[in-house]
Amino acid sequence: MEKKGILLFLNVTFLVLVGIQGALIMKSGRCVCIDSTKAMIHLRFLKDIKQYAPSPFCEKTEIIATMKNGDQACLNPDSANVKKLIKDWEKKVNQKKKQRKGKKRQKGKKFLKVKKSQRPHQKKTT
Repeated sequence: MEKKGILLFLNVTFLVLVGIQGALIMKSGRCVCIDSTKAMIHLRFLKDIKQYAPSPFCEKTEIIATMKNGDQACLNPDSANVKKLIKDWEKKVNQKKKQRKGKKRQKGKKFLKVKKSQRPHQKKTT
């Protein structure tokens, strides 16, 4: 009788834990963007752009722009202006990456140039 009680308790505990985990997943599984902004956003005000592909929880593509002042805006993925903004943003990010790589290479190639006057004099032997 005691074994059946322990098994029942373990099964109930397991089901409760699985149910709690499932509830958390379902809670966050929805579209973030309810409506998209129609205002034009300039590249210099952007801090980041994130794109979310359609998923089982949200069937539409979502693009969320984060401004330098911390505001966030949902953008219409079908808009020509938004498509251009994303291309410009990707160019800007790629340029920054190339600049960082260039600086790393320059740091690695640095070596000390010794002037003739700083070189130790060698004694002449005859």
